[in-house]
Parts: sequence; structure tokens; C-alpha cells
Amino acid sequence: MQARRLLPWSLPAAAVLACAGYWTQLLHTQEQARERALANAAARAVHLADTLALQAETLVQSADFVLSTVGAQWSERQPVPPPPYPPGAVLQLGVLNGKGQLQSLDGSVVRVVIDGLPTPGNGLSIGAPARQPVAGAVSFVRPLPGQSQGQVLLTLSPGYLTGLLRRLQPSRGDLLLLVRADGVAVARSDGLVEPLPFPVMPLFERAPRAGEVLSQAWPPEEGRRILGWQRAGSTPLLALAAVDEAAALRGVQAEQKAVRRRAAIGSAALLMLTTAAVVLSRRWQRRRAAAQRPASA
Repeated sequence: MQARRLLPWSLPAAAVLACAGYWTQLLHTQEQARERALANAAARAVHLADTLALQAETLVQSADFVLSTVGAQWSERQPVPPPPYPPGAVLQLGVLNGKGQLQSLDGSVVRVVIDGLPTPGNGLSIGAPARQPVAGAVSFVRPLPGQSQGQVLLTLSPGYLTGLLRRLQPSRGDLLLLVRADGVAVARSDGLVEPLPFPVMPLFERAPRAGEVLSQAWPPEEGRRILGWQRAGSTPLLALAAVDEAAALRGVQAEQKAVRRRAAIGSAALLMLTTAAVVLSRRWQRRRAAAQRPASA
């Protein structure tokens, strides 16, 4: 008798177990898809960083060659050939003396006020983005050969540097940056130049790395970004690619949401049909039992 009473409820129980198993498998599959999307985004960040590192190394070597050539020709009082940059890329090129005066190649002398101008060193130095002569301009400096004072100065426009990064065609929401060890971004693919809100020196120390990435909340109001990085050769710059984590997951999440909606409708329909079948079955059994009682009497 008890088994007969439990028999009608075995169908709903089986339906509930089937739905639970289906949803467990569905959520597991979707989690795997999410992990694959993040892995693809990380691979893209690594690839972009590696490509940018090669571009940055070429840029720095070109600037160093120009400064070395200008310095050597200047010391020998020989004419300096035009620099190998497109029109408008070079904002300043000449020799900077200890008084902050720049003697340009055309013979003009101007006083230079550049924020973040590198301190004199033995080799090439890269200045932080400046407000003078143009906001966001970046200066390259090398000591004048054979002299205790004097530096050769090359200032490139922010538009030229931004154009180099944008030619790599990052996806919308991604960022490419050239960063100094002190966390100052000297160039960004979106044109902004500002210090990064997290330390960069650990990345310098860990570069080069083999496929290692980080997920960093940066900036906080814009969500998390997947960071790939690579040292730009032996230069004082780090190539950094920041892939928007939300954008990388947007397509997968939209598809998964639609699948879960269809699964929820299907599961609800199955449970409702099963419940309706049990109710109708019990009602039919009661009617049959009621019909048999008078006959037996």
C-alpha cells in the first residue's frame, strides 16, 4: 500500500533529479567556456605586449641613433641630416646646455621648460610626459659626447607615439602602454599619459616571462583588466597590454544567459507537466476508487 502511494511521486522526483543533473552539467560547461574566454584574452594580452615590445625597442633604438648622430655631428661642427621621422613628429631636436637653453639645428636658441626631463646619465634617458612644449610630449636625452656638460635632446609629439600604438589595432576597450620603471606611462593608445595606480617595478623584474598574466582592477571604476607585459629589449621601457576583462566575457556571458533562460523555461515546463500528470493521475485514481465502492457494497 505504501509503495502504491509513493509510486505517483516517483515521476516528479525523477524529473527533479534530471533537472538538477542537467543544471549541474550546464553550469560546469559554462564555467569552462568562461575560463576559455579568459585564457584567450590572456593570450591576446601576451601577444600584444610582445608585439609592442618589439615596436618600442625599435623606437628607442631609433631615438638613440638620432641623438648619437646629432651629438657626433654637433661636436665636429658638421651639418646634421634631417631625422628619420614623419612631419610633425619631432617637436624639439638640439643640444641642451646646463642653463636649460636649447640650441636647435636651425641655429635658434630657446629656453626649455620640460616636466620630467631626465637627469643626465651615461646613456639614453627617457623623460616623463611633459606639458611643454606640448602636453604629453616625451623627451629622449643623451649626454653630449666629449663634454662634461650638455645633452642632446629629442622631443617627440604625443600624437606620433599614440599613432605607433594604435597601429597595432587593439580591440575596443583594450589599452597599450609604454611604461617606465617608476610607473609613468610615456605613451598610451588612448592618448592619455598619467602614472599607473599600481607598481610596475615587479613586472620589470619578472620580465621576460613565459605567458604569465595578471588580472588587475585598473582603474577601479572601469573594472578589471588582464595585463600582459614584456620588457622592450634592454631599454628602460616596459610594453604593457591591458585587455578589458568584461569585454572579453561579454559575448560568452550573453550567450550563456540566453541558454540559461531557455533551460529555465524548459525545466519549469517539465516540472509543471510532471506535476500536472501526477495530479491528474491521483484524481483519476480517486474517481475510480469512488466508482468501485458502491459496486462492492
